[in-house]
Amino acid sequence: MTTPAPAAAPASASASLRPFTTAHFVLAIDGLASANFSTCAGLSGEVGVEEYQEGGENRFVHRLPTRASFPNLVLGQGAGPLHELWDWFHEYLVAGIIAPRDGTVVLMAHDGGELAPVRVWAFTRGWPVKITGADLDAQSPAAAIDSLEIAHHGLALRRVV
Repeated sequence: MTTPAPAAAPASASASLRPFTTAHFVLAIDGLASANFSTCAGLSGEVGVEEYQEGGENRFVHRLPTRASFPNLVLGQGAGPLHELWDWFHEYLVAGIIAPRDGTVVLMAHDGGELAPVRVWAFTRGWPVKITGADLDAQSPAAAIDSLEIAHHGLALRRVV
């Protein structure tokens, strides 16, 4: 007895099941121009765990949730003409005041031939804690890459409408 071949999924269904590529994403920060980046790390969160050993209970240790924590966002981009991110970092050096801003990292993917947002991570009260200019090397034709590190108070994955 032979088993029938599974029915092929419609083209639109198989396309929607493919994972997104990470090739194009945008950083948007309140009050600053949006910027394209080539790398982004730190889109994660973690809840700490505290262990409690109850007297007389030897089968297991109670594990209780504690505070949530979020690593800094670390973004890299080709060095270009935008100076707003450097100016944002420089505000602290000049005025001595941190100016936290909300922002998003938006993953873009091709949807019907056009780039459209497919994932949006929103951070709250972020501020630049480290900015690095490109490493310069006259012997290398590599692209000049600036990096920006942003500390923040939380990260959430928003629904794309």
